[in-house]
Amino acid sequence: MLVIGIGFYGYAYKIINQATRTPLDENDLGIATDNFDKIRNIALFGIDSRKDNNSGRSDAIVVLSVDKKNSKLKLTSIARDTYVSIDGHSKDKLTHAYAYGKSQLAVKTLNQNFDLEITDYVTFNFFGLARVIDYIGGITVDVDEKERVELNKNIFPEMRALGVDCPNLKTAGEQLLCGGQAVCYARIRHIDSDVERGNRQKEVLMAMYAKVKAMNPVKLPQVAEMVMSECETSLSTNDVISLGTWGLVASPKFEQLSIPNENVPSSGKTIKGVWYYVYDLDTAKKEIHDFLFEENYYSAENVASRSAEASKD
Repeated sequence: MLVIGIGFYGYAYKIINQATRTPLDENDLGIATDNFDKIRNIALFGIDSRKDNNSGRSDAIVVLSVDKKNSKLKLTSIARDTYVSIDGHSKDKLTHAYAYGKSQLAVKTLNQNFDLEITDYVTFNFFGLARVIDYIGGITVDVDEKERVELNKNIFPEMRALGVDCPNLKTAGEQLLCGGQAVCYARIRHIDSDVERGNRQKEVLMAMYAKVKAMNPVKLPQVAEMVMSECETSLSTNDVISLGTWGLVASPKFEQLSIPNENVPSSGKTIKGVWYYVYDLDTAKKEIHDFLFEENYYSAENVASRSAEASKD
């Protein structure tokens, strides 16, 4: 069994190691805190590109937090139109950071505005995500009637014009979506809000995880190879194997958060002719940190406790 295990690991390492990686400059990530020693944050960017490449704005911005201590995977979506400071570009929409400086500046912007200490990222475009979902056999999603109408009327035709297969949905309800349909579902926005679109994006990610977890383990290296071939990432091969193995063995619980929300009230404001989501970023930081650390992170008691621990080191 040991020989088989070593051989399987070697095979997985070989095919995953073929992925092209773009590392981040660790000295220019905008990290000014040192709080995340037990939780690892990874930025996930879905790129709004009308071509099969990774150019464009980050249409989906989700932070994946790996909490091995509590066996949890936490997904925090942040509205792409959030009004933030972008290094070298004054204040602008969060989504524009990727267009200005790709993953390096997008990660730095998240760190500087939300104190998340992100050191790695994964980037997908719509086309690549659709191919991966098709490769794993589609995903199961519950589509309501308003979403179904919006998909059939507006979003499917647009994606079909780009060469993506998106058959119309005949009924609402829980159903198996192909890659093109699933990506379109994640792009729905106009029937509600950008925040709800973030929730749909997280739903797609969780459905993908559930589908992969149920697959025959023998097929997982090929799935990993497919995923890695369709994304750009700073994660090493060892990172991918380690995180993937833990995720399958530990069966972590998924939890999710959207920013802004009822605890982080926002308003739509037009500034110099451009519409933004505007809300207090300090309140958003508190909400995110409380969600990730599962405590009142910024309470006077906890701040004093962390200071006391730091003074001992």
